[in-house]
Amino acid sequence: MLLAAENPLIPHVPTVVWAWVTFGVTFWALSKAAWPLLAAKMEEREVRIREGLKKAEEAEKRARELLGMQESVLAEARAEAGKLLAESRATAESIRQETLLAAQAEIGAERERAKREIGLERAKALDELRRAMVDLTLEAAGRVLEREIKGEDHRRLAAQVIREVETLR
Repeated sequence: MLLAAENPLIPHVPTVVWAWVTFGVTFWALSKAAWPLLAAKMEEREVRIREGLKKAEEAEKRARELLGMQESVLAEARAEAGKLLAESRATAESIRQETLLAAQAEIGAERERAKREIGLERAKALDELRRAMVDLTLEAAGRVLEREIKGEDHRRLAAQVIREVETLR
């Protein structure tokens, strides 16, 4: 039969006993000195992680709220920009219409002024034509009568000629 010293698979009893005693003393020392400190540190770390997760959830919730607020502000800004753009277009159209109406009114006024000027010039021209016609008529009549017509005869004959010319038209 083989002895424990000769066979490596058979445990040596004093070594096993000393190993268990060493393990027990180390376990007892660690459980009294290191284990409570380690457990406190682990618990403290767990609390910090829990608080960190809670803060992260709160931050995420706040970020979602801020995102919602940002989207609503952005939608409101877009609506306001659309409103301002529509108002600008309406104002531009109004100004265009006012300018067009003012230009048409100015053209109408200019047309009326031109018509009045043409009427005045026409009246002047007709008056000058009448005077020239009277002068020519008087000169022709004077030559026919071989004398010069004076005073009241002159006016009477001129008025008669003018009436006759106007009735011919």
